[in-house]
Amino acid sequence: MKKSMMRWFVFIAIAILGIGSAAFAADTPDGKALYEAKCAICHGKNGVAKSTAKGAANLNDPKFQEANTQAAIAAIITDGKGKMKGLKDKLTPEQVTAVAAHVKTLK
Repeated sequence: MKKSMMRWFVFIAIAILGIGSAAFAADTPDGKALYEAKCAICHGKNGVAKSTAKGAANLNDPKFQEANTQAAIAAIITDGKGKMKGLKDKLTPEQVTAVAAHVKTLK
């Protein structure tokens, strides 16, 4: 009886951990998907600004990448810059952080 009870306990523990980790993964914003939905229309999927978005930064430009930390990019996403309006009313702080992290991968 003890072995079967121990197996049951292990099964329940594994199930709880699995559900918990899946829930955590579901709560983590997908920076790339958000970028493609909210930013790529002007900045392009690969970070190269579209010609129709005059004044938009080339986010994959090494000079841009070097000059802007992830926190600075998050501030631009939140508050806007130049013609770009801030997205503080459209994205949560966690989503902004995820998008900024994705922008830092555009090289």
